[in-house]
Amino acid sequence: MNLIIVESPTKAKTISGILGKSFNIESSYGHIRDLPKSRLGIDIENDFKPQYLIPLKSRKRVNELKKQAAKANKIILATDEDREGEAIAWHIAQILNLGEIKNQKSSKQSLRDAAGQAKIKNNIERIAFHEITKKAIEEALKSPRGIDMNLVDAQQARRVLDRLVGYKLSPFLWKKVMSKLSAGRVQSVALRIVVDREREIRDFQSQKYWTIEAMLRKIGSKEQFISLLYSINGERVSKPGILEEKTVQKVLSDLEKTDWRIQAIQTKDKIKSPYPPFATSSLQQAAWNLFKFSAKKTMMLAQQLYEGIILKNKGAVGLITYMRTDSLNLSEEALASARDYLAANFGKSYVLSNPRRFKTKSKSAQEAHEAIRPTDINLEPDEIKDSLSPDQYKLYKLIWQRFLASQMPPALFEETVVEVLARPTTNYQLPTTNYLFQSKGLVLKFDGFLKVYPLKIEEETLPILEKDDSIEALQINSKKHETQPPPRYNEASLIKILEKYGIGRPSTYAPTISVIQERGYVLKNQNKNLEPAEIGITVTDLLKEHFAEIVDINFTAKMEDDLDKIAKGEKKWQPVIKEFYGPFEKNLELKYEEVVSQKIVEETEEICEKCGKPLVIKLGRFGKFMACSGFPECKFTKPLPKETFGKCSKCGEGEIVERKMKKRNKNFYGCSRFPKCDFASWEKPAQA
Repeated sequence: MNLIIVESPTKAKTISGILGKSFNIESSYGHIRDLPKSRLGIDIENDFKPQYLIPLKSRKRVNELKKQAAKANKIILATDEDREGEAIAWHIAQILNLGEIKNQKSSKQSLRDAAGQAKIKNNIERIAFHEITKKAIEEALKSPRGIDMNLVDAQQARRVLDRLVGYKLSPFLWKKVMSKLSAGRVQSVALRIVVDREREIRDFQSQKYWTIEAMLRKIGSKEQFISLLYSINGERVSKPGILEEKTVQKVLSDLEKTDWRIQAIQTKDKIKSPYPPFATSSLQQAAWNLFKFSAKKTMMLAQQLYEGIILKNKGAVGLITYMRTDSLNLSEEALASARDYLAANFGKSYVLSNPRRFKTKSKSAQEAHEAIRPTDINLEPDEIKDSLSPDQYKLYKLIWQRFLASQMPPALFEETVVEVLARPTTNYQLPTTNYLFQSKGLVLKFDGFLKVYPLKIEEETLPILEKDDSIEALQINSKKHETQPPPRYNEASLIKILEKYGIGRPSTYAPTISVIQERGYVLKNQNKNLEPAEIGITVTDLLKEHFAEIVDINFTAKMEDDLDKIAKGEKKWQPVIKEFYGPFEKNLELKYEEVVSQKIVEETEEICEKCGKPLVIKLGRFGKFMACSGFPECKFTKPLPKETFGKCSKCGEGEIVERKMKKRNKNFYGCSRFPKCDFASWEKPAQA
C-alpha cells in the first residue's frame, strides 16, 4: 500500500474519504522538526547551519510514521503548497531517510529505529494541490515532483533570520528595559507602525470648518431635497475650507433674501465594478470589517473550510481552495463553472462575454497559485448551512459570494448632479455674490454583481427638476466641524499597511498581529482599535534609536524581497543571512556597552507596608505598578491608584473605576465596591 503523509489530521481524514482504502493517509501533526527552544540552535561559525531536533511531543508521531513508511511501497508527501508546507515535507523526508531522532531515552530504542529505517525504500514523491477535491488530488498523483529546495531554503532563511533577531535582541531588552520582553524582525516593525500612528494622533492639531446646508423644494412642489454649498463666486468651498466663522455669518445673512434657480442638471451613467476574489490579506480585512473576526480567527476558520467539513450525504469535503495566497489567479475550470452557474441561476444578462481575470499587484505573488474560492460553486452556502458552525457559514458565504461576483457584470447607476444658483436680491445695483449649491442623486439601473455581493451604497432620489426651475429655501443651516486625527489601526487596516509596504507574507500577517498583542505591546480598546501600551512605546523608541534597521520599513521590505528571490532560486540563503548578521552583531556588541539602562522607575512619597522603604513606580509588561525600592530583598507590589469617575450611581458609596475583563482583552467601567455592587458600563463616564 502507498503511504500519503500530510500535516493535519483533518486534512488526512478528508483525503482518506476521497481516496478510500487504496492509500494509507497519515498526519505529521504539523512540524515534526524545529530549532531548540532553550538555545539559539544555529551554528553561526558553520555557515549558519540550523541545528534541528525533534520536539518531545513529536517523537511518538515520528516513530509511528517510520513504522508506516517501512511497510509502504511508496511514500507520498502531500503537505501544503507554500514555503512552510514544502519545509515540512523536507523535514519528513529527512527523518524518514536518515532516521534522525536526537536525545533518545535509550540506546535500545535507537537501535530499533535504525533497524526499522533500513526497511524504508528511498521512494519518496512530493505532490501539491490547491484544493482538497477528488479531481485535484488525482491530478496531483499523476504528476508528482521532487521537493523544491528553493522554497525550503526560503523558509529556512526566514526561520534563521527570525531566530537570530529574537534570541540576540531580546536579552538586550531584558537587560536595558525589563525582563521577559521580546523583539522580532517583523513584529517590531508592526509595533512601530502602531506607535507612530499613536504619535500622529497625539500631535494632531485640529482645525475648525463650517458647511452650509439648505433644505430646498421646487416652487409648487411638495418634494424636498438637500443641497450643500459648493462654491462662492466660482471658488470651491474646500475642507477645512474658506468658510471661516465670519464668512459663514455673511453667507447666512446674504441668503435671507435670495433668488434660487436650477442652473444646471447633469445626468450620467456610473459604473461600479466588482472586487477581485479574495487573497489572504483581503479576506482578513473583509472578515474584520464585516464580522469583526480577528486575523487569527479568520485563518483558523479558513483552515477548517480548506481541510474539510463533514456534509450530510457527502462525507468530508474541502470547501475552499488554499487560504494562504497572494495570487488573484483563477483556474480555467473555476471560471467555466462560475459562468455555467450564473447562466443557470441568473440568466444571460448576468453572464460576461469573456471571463474577468485579475492582475495581482504584488510582485512576489506566485501566479501558479490561485485566489481563495469555493472548490464547488454549486455548494451554495444556504444549502450546507446546517453542516457549518455560524462563523464557518459567514466566512464560506463571504468567499462564495466574492468569487461569484468577480465573474458578474458591473452594477450600473444613473448619477444626477443638480446645481442650484442662489443670488441675493437685496440690492441689484451692487456687485452680487453667487452662491452655488449642489445635490447628488444615485439611482440603480442594473444591479449586476450587487445581486450576489451587496455593498452599502447610499441612494438618494431627487425629485423631477428642470433647468431654470424656481426653487425656494425652506431651511438653511450652518454646521461646525473639526478635522479629525488619523484613525488608530484595527487589525484590518494594519494588515493593509503591512501588505502595502511588503512587510511579511500571507502566512505571517495573523501571527504577527497576534504576538504584539500577546506580548502586551499593543492593546485593543473598546472600539477594537489597536493602541500601543507604554512598554510598547518604550521598546519601539529604543529600537528606533539603536537598531534602526530592525524597525525600518524599507529595510524589512527588502529582506522580504530577498526571501522571495531565494524562493525563486535567484539567491542563496546563507549569503543573505551573512549580509544581515555581520553588521547586526557588531552593533549589538557596541550597544551593550553604550546604552544606559532605561528601566522606568519613578519615586513616590508612599512607604512600603512590609519593610518601610519608599515605594517606586515601575513599568511592567502590563503597565505601571508600585513596588518596593528594596527589591529583591522586599518583593512587595501593589497596583497604582485607579483613576476615578465620580460616585457610583447605583450604590452611592463606591467610586466608578476602569476595570479589565479577565477572559477578554477589554475594559469596562464598574463600581470600586465590586462584588458588593455589580454596577458596570461600557460607556466611559464624564470626569468628576
